[in-house]
Amino acid sequence: MKASKNATVAKIRAVYGKRLKENDYYELSAKKKVSEAAEYLKRNTHFSAVLSNIDTSVIHRGFLESLLNKAYYDQYERLCRFQHLNEEPFYNFLLVRFEIRELLKAILYLNNDSSDVYIESMHAYLLKKASFDLIELAKASDFRQLLNVIRHTPYYNIIKNIETDKNGIIPYTKCEVMLRTYYIKWLIETAKKDFSGTSQTALLDQFNIQTDVINIINAYRMKKYFNADINFLKDNMLPFYGRLGREKQSELFETSSPEEFLRMLSKTSYGRRMDNLDENMESEQFERELVKLKCSMARRALMFSENAAVSLYSLMYLSEVELNNIVNIVESIRYNKSISYMSDIIVIQ
Repeated sequence: MKASKNATVAKIRAVYGKRLKENDYYELSAKKKVSEAAEYLKRNTHFSAVLSNIDTSVIHRGFLESLLNKAYYDQYERLCRFQHLNEEPFYNFLLVRFEIRELLKAILYLNNDSSDVYIESMHAYLLKKASFDLIELAKASDFRQLLNVIRHTPYYNIIKNIETDKNGIIPYTKCEVMLRTYYIKWLIETAKKDFSGTSQTALLDQFNIQTDVINIINAYRMKKYFNADINFLKDNMLPFYGRLGREKQSELFETSSPEEFLRMLSKTSYGRRMDNLDENMESEQFERELVKLKCSMARRALMFSENAAVSLYSLMYLSEVELNNIVNIVESIRYNKSISYMSDIIVIQ
């Protein structure tokens, strides 16, 4: 029997308690410069440690975002080391997701013939953690060279047979679906192997919600902007059904318009929990409402589960939403957006 991880669960809840609150977002939104926002984060939030030795008066947006991403990953590593969670395979979940993210970024930049931009966007804190050489990945000038960098990893077999077009363009969406599918399968298989009972059930439910939300958002986008039919959607969605179930998902995909899609969604368990669901809502607002719903579910899991894996998985999602809130506010400050605009693009937890 594995040792109790109650101390980790308590620590995770304490970390969540230090999240940015509504007033923090208001204060950030009122700043006129990126440097002012950075100084507020340094003086008043849990990001003070990562910013402690930084001269915020000269900080630029890209560097600030990089530091916040590092703080996010460092928090994950600290919690994994506490009570030696990192000795269990499942607790690699964020690293695996970040590795896939880096691969997809590299493919995107290869397609745009801008590998030098990928080097600039690379997160240095992953250099010694990733299972493949990120520097060599950045040097790859075509798909063949990229595959050679990841040859010793599971990702190689996932995408090795993908064919580029006559101009060497890699089918990005196909790679994304295949790698994300691998990730969800890895999560499910690892959770089933490492956990049992209510802990396993709670984790699998988190994955079900995650895949449902991804598929709902992507399907709605494709309906709204590309008038996608059911065959196109099935080819470009993650092959999982989650809480929706196969039948309900097919009904959503078969709808003839984005308005009908939202009307059908309103009859599902997700739609019934969304307070502001309206068939005429903008795409960005719709996606934000789904993120709010997922936050609510993750928060509930974090508050009521006594399992460290469930708690940590929930926390990292909620922390990612917080990070995205800050990045969006900083970007809005850079372009002189109003406070009301910023209040509309963040998700308060």
